Amino acid sequence: MALLNRLPVAPLPWLAALALTLGAPHQASALGDPVPAPVGAGGPELTPPASDRRAGVQPAVVQPAVVPVPSVELNRYVGGWFEIARIPNRFQRQCARHTVALYGLRPDGRLSVLNQCIKRSGNVDQATGVAKVVDPVSRAKLKVSFVSVLGWRPFWGDYWVIGLDDDYRWAVVGSPDRRYGWVLARSPQLDNASMDSIRGLLKRQGYAWSRFEPSNPSLKQERPAP
Repeated sequence: MALLNRLPVAPLPWLAALALTLGAPHQASALGDPVPAPVGAGGPELTPPASDRRAGVQPAVVQPAVVPVPSVELNRYVGGWFEIARIPNRFQRQCARHTVALYGLRPDGRLSVLNQCIKRSGNVDQATGVAKVVDPVSRAKLKVSFVSVLGWRPFWGDYWVIGLDDDYRWAVVGSPDRRYGWVLARSPQLDNASMDSIRGLLKRQGYAWSRFEPSNPSLKQERPAP
């Protein structure tokens, strides 16, 4: 967390819609960005009618649903996270490196969110927001908002924790439509074994690792594998 101590503190990941409020967004209104459909998702193939087969029509592929983790202990989840990789999105386009998120527990049961990164100019960019739990049983489904109009928050984005290390060393955040995805860690880099586990998890969730880009390209370990 040395980096977090060096950067100006303000809540964070762009847990986009994490429009957590996790490198994800800067504004929840940006959650409608079109993103290429996931590639390589598994699932049973439907047999098309004989007429379609004769015409050369390809069978439809049924994708598995995105499944959140069974349980998240929020008191362990809060704190600082480094963004390791993300699916490119418009609200983080200005972020060049050192994207971090900081979550905190609020008295009202919600989470404070601070997303922060270094822009190409070298300046620090920050976005603050709020996350609320929408599944009180697992606490793995949240919505985040970065836009407030006189206390009213008109835009909320999905923030689902779909992967979580037993020791909370890393987390994977996504959305039910797979438009967004983030890999977060407590340290700036993850070991190869952890990255292999994350890639396997994403594949099972219907995500293609090739859609993710490293959040800090200078770190070799963060580069997506072929």
